Amino acid sequence: MINIPSGSILALMQASTNGPFMQAEIISLTGHGKLRVTCNWLYSSLNCDPNDNSTFLWQFNKIDDQHISLSPITSCIGKTIYASVRDDIGYLLQVQAPYSADWITAVGRDEIIGFTMHDLSIGQFNGFNGAMIALSDTPDQHDNHTGYRLRSNGNVYNKNAQWFIAIKTAMQPHIQYTVQPLTLETMHGLVAVAGLDINSDTVSQIFKQISIH
Repeated sequence: MINIPSGSILALMQASTNGPFMQAEIISLTGHGKLRVTCNWLYSSLNCDPNDNSTFLWQFNKIDDQHISLSPITSCIGKTIYASVRDDIGYLLQVQAPYSADWITAVGRDEIIGFTMHDLSIGQFNGFNGAMIALSDTPDQHDNHTGYRLRSNGNVYNKNAQWFIAIKTAMQPHIQYTVQPLTLETMHGLVAVAGLDINSDTVSQIFKQISIH
């Protein structure tokens, strides 16, 4: 049994064997909400909807100590699907191939995501092109849904590319990891330690969006 200090997602990842190792919510530090998949919307794009605060969990699958793949726990098709960086549609992230009904059900180059933790709970993601995965400045509206989509084209580590990882559970039985309740005071401290340019009101707003406390 390996004991991992509470809150250390990086240590948890490094101690885990390849494969699924945790489930967590991913919350944008823009204040626009948590990362989710909207099924059959613009090829089932990854996006944030500020008006939807329902729980949305992601499974983090370890590839190596610096790379993961991401799968929504709630699948659009009842089987495991993966976030895919699509260079065939401007490096947007989707779980469907563009201009088709094909779902991404295996991990190849496009589904390998760089994962870096900047402190205990705040991290960044990078596509296979090396660019940071960042939230769009403006939302897309299509059919009856509006959301801020993700694109692997960021070159500045600003709040569009900063993500709060709210872990729900560690998944590997050989690792002892206790998920501690998150408080607003703790979250303010994490943001301050990370040196992020996020005001107090936005931190409080983000805290309210997290389902896992």
